[in-house]
Amino acid sequence: MERWISFLHRKFDNYSLEEYCVMIIVCTIFLPYYFSVCSIIFFLFYLAVKGKLFKIIREVSKAWFAIIFCLGTSFVAVCHQNYLGALCGLVILCIMMFTIYYRTIINKRLFELLMDACCIISLFCVVWAVMEYAKIVDQLGLDFFMFEIEDSPKHRVNSTFFNANYYAMMIEFIVLICVYKMMQMKTKRRIIFYTIVISANLFALYLTGCRTAWIPFVVTIPLMFLMNMRMRFFTVSMGAILAGGMSILFHPQLMQRTSIFVDFMKRANIWKTAIYGIMEHPLFGQGPLTYMHIYKTYHGHPTQHAHSVFLDPLLSHGIVFVVIFGVYLLGNIKEHWLLFRRKIDIRLCSLFTAFVLTVLLHGMLDYTIYWVQTAQLFLLVCSASSMYFKKNV
Repeated sequence: MERWISFLHRKFDNYSLEEYCVMIIVCTIFLPYYFSVCSIIFFLFYLAVKGKLFKIIREVSKAWFAIIFCLGTSFVAVCHQNYLGALCGLVILCIMMFTIYYRTIINKRLFELLMDACCIISLFCVVWAVMEYAKIVDQLGLDFFMFEIEDSPKHRVNSTFFNANYYAMMIEFIVLICVYKMMQMKTKRRIIFYTIVISANLFALYLTGCRTAWIPFVVTIPLMFLMNMRMRFFTVSMGAILAGGMSILFHPQLMQRTSIFVDFMKRANIWKTAIYGIMEHPLFGQGPLTYMHIYKTYHGHPTQHAHSVFLDPLLSHGIVFVVIFGVYLLGNIKEHWLLFRRKIDIRLCSLFTAFVLTVLLHGMLDYTIYWVQTAQLFLLVCSASSMYFKKNV
């Protein structure tokens, strides 16, 4: 008991009140999304009362670009009577304000603790997912150990997240965080722990039935090991990927939800509708969730977004606002590039690179980054480079 108490003191002592608040907000990412949104709003209210809210905007370079993006896209949504999109824009503003503040206080010790917390809490999400799957197979009269995944979204596990695909992207991020942590640890016990977290989350990923989520791992995990010159891990990861690919090749039944052609045709219809919408309003879009606002006009497939990280930003925000937000994001990219070039924190650079590639590769067929929990975790990692550039970002 004394050993555990000493461990907790070592991990959690000597943080400021604001840093403890950041810890709580990060933990709420793994609860239903309204917990996360409410916790951020309360925290921003606290910062406003303390007179710190506008101070942080001045401290972070290009922060005004992110704020202009959020307010501008909400205004455009109102102009097009896309009121749900306008509300969504205000939620994005809250998330961005929290991210901007996070950039001013993040440090190496806090970041490592937050990443560990994400790994640990993800195990509770896995337990919830397994319980959810047990309920689904009981309703369908299936054998639990057959691990049959249905096509219907309501029969796919989503744990504490809004749907299965959002949960799948969270799992992608958690696996990459575990890889990041494994390259730091020198004790076998900690490496075994992260291996268990990876295995448990990959099992939950299988239960989500999200096929696209597996593709980025083929690139991101080996690349992380290669960037850090961990050749033994790189060889093992390549061997595991090759073994998995051969297994699917010789046993196609391992791949659940084989209605690939039907699903791709749905995507094609969605993309066609999105292109019509982009051509109609190319400069400013019609605000967040434009696809859901317009799909009936173009007889498109009913869904929330354009299922493409390349099309939906242009559809919802237009060229002007995409460029404005891109200016803000380029600040993060520049920071990570400088870290990599100066060889300051290659591990963090590799994690950032893997996150971006995951969004781009998964985003070819889906837009799961455009959600409260996935976006928050993505921004937390991408903004972590600011720990090395405070007041000079």
